[in-house]
Amino acid sequence: MFRITARGRQTARPATATPPTLPPAAPALPVAMEPQPAFLRPPVAPAGSAEAPLVVGPDQVRALLLAGRMPAALVVSGPVRLRGEARLRELPRSLECTQLDVRDCPNLDLLPERLRAVNVRASGTAVREIDGDWLVREHLDLSNNPRLNRLPERLTARSLDVRNCPQLRQLPAGLHLTHWLEVAGSGLSGLPAGLRVPLRWQGTSVDERTAFRPDELRAIDLLQVRNVTHRRVLIDRMGLERFVQELGGLVLDRDRDAGGERQLLSVPLTDDEPIHALKVSCPSTGHHYVLRVPPHIRTCRRAAAWLAGFDNEQDYRPLIET
Repeated sequence: MFRITARGRQTARPATATPPTLPPAAPALPVAMEPQPAFLRPPVAPAGSAEAPLVVGPDQVRALLLAGRMPAALVVSGPVRLRGEARLRELPRSLECTQLDVRDCPNLDLLPERLRAVNVRASGTAVREIDGDWLVREHLDLSNNPRLNRLPERLTARSLDVRNCPQLRQLPAGLHLTHWLEVAGSGLSGLPAGLRVPLRWQGTSVDERTAFRPDELRAIDLLQVRNVTHRRVLIDRMGLERFVQELGGLVLDRDRDAGGERQLLSVPLTDDEPIHALKVSCPSTGHHYVLRVPPHIRTCRRAAAWLAGFDNEQDYRPLIET
């Protein structure tokens, strides 16, 4: 290739084409990964906190807790339902959820130290002590826990059920209830100073004397109670033996057995079926017992047969009565 100038023909190099200017390349995107479930990812600790709470959904919490992956702090965006789960032995130290249902978990012996929930059902477990700070917006059911002997020092709930907790002998001073307290079959003998809350015994409203000082009840006063359900609870608290002994009752039948004379007694009640009871004496100790029987029974022998499990008194032929 050449060109002509004033000086003659000269050879010229071919022009080099300038490549077009391209925009800078975008950085390479990372390879997409399958997202991990939230409960399998390690929690990120925020500044000033030892460990961030792990947040999971109600469909994930069962697998998490039963797999033994127990975080220190757990927030569940819904209910936790683990009723009847024999594999469950403990719950996180801190737990927040809407509903907590761990009823009838026979091996569960460790409940949270910090709990926030709307309703809690934790009856029939192996728990002995509960420490820490609990806030339950509605009902807290801790009934039928025979080993339970201690509640959280800071405990707030609308209502509390501790029936059939015989080892629970006192309530914490920091207990705050706004609705009612069920105490039937518990070991409680009174309320903390400053706690004023309606009491229940097997679902029936009672006063502190009935709940904690039944020895002060008198049979003659119980007969004046018009509410049948309330009167039955009062008789139960007073004890059938003392109730019948104070009133005497009508003697429907009498005979003798190895312990001496026995009597079939009847105590009529207003608006309720009469109380029929067999009064017997133990041949070994001489102690008197009053045993309730159905009101259709009219003889001592029939009453003894019924107490022994016989519907037909002719089948009741004891060789020795003790």
